[in-house]
Amino acid sequence: MGVGATRKGFTQAKFNEEASNLIFGEIFILSGAVGFYYSDWYIFGGMIIGLIVCMFIPVINIIMGVSLSCLWAIAGATGACFFQDVHISEPSNVIELLSTVFSTPASQVIGGILFLSGLGLHLGAIEWTRDVGDSDERNFS
Repeated sequence: MGVGATRKGFTQAKFNEEASNLIFGEIFILSGAVGFYYSDWYIFGGMIIGLIVCMFIPVINIIMGVSLSCLWAIAGATGACFFQDVHISEPSNVIELLSTVFSTPASQVIGGILFLSGLGLHLGAIEWTRDVGDSDERNFS
């Protein structure tokens, strides 16, 4: 193993660890918002534990990462709508709400950038969980 490969591996591991810290913060904020909405500490604690456990389950962590990245895209597109004076009326269904939120080019671009950025962070955190949870042979071979 060359010096360049070692350096790349170290840099990637450092990025994955920083991404996992951001994802843990995201899980804490999401759990806090849902717990506050339902006014229940048990929901708050259950979501924190459940989402952290989901990070370590191989297929579910990818689904969770894509879902949370979609939430980042929707949040960014909604923010762009406020700056472009797009009036979001009372939607009758989710499809109508999403078509209104992503109706302008700015909201589509911002939503797309936030989706891809969030997905990169979530995939980095997934790789970190693999590094932490796997045996030593994977990490040193």
